[in-house]
Amino acid sequence: MATPAQSQVERSQDLDSLCHLETVFQEHGYDDGYRAGEQSGELEGRLHGCEKACELGREIGFYQGCIDGWQELALLHGDKINPRALRHMEALRNMIAEFPRTNDATADMYGLRDKMKNKYRVIVSLLRVQHKYNMTDAPKLNF
Repeated sequence: MATPAQSQVERSQDLDSLCHLETVFQEHGYDDGYRAGEQSGELEGRLHGCEKACELGREIGFYQGCIDGWQELALLHGDKINPRALRHMEALRNMIAEFPRTNDATADMYGLRDKMKNKYRVIVSLLRVQHKYNMTDAPKLNF
């Protein structure tokens, strides 16, 4: 027969094992949640990165298209285009050509884009045109 002291010890051991079991389940739950968070966070990060890269590419493509069009006009009507604007166009074309096409952690892509945007504004001012990049989606066609 167990003495009162032994039953007291057994009860405290049972209580300790229950507390330890709760801690073990909390640790397992934390580890599972952390892994699930890493997986979903990586996926969300990749999707966000794709969206931002698409926006960046769209804007730089816009600048490239404007430069191509204006240089084509300069070939046809060279006497009407400011020579300073032509130099700035060539500089912007070089900036676009040197823009990284792959994911480069050392490159400040938004800083490079801002330099292109400023160069574009100078060109627009020299050409005296009202032209601005508007980042909206193209209108949907309805039939």
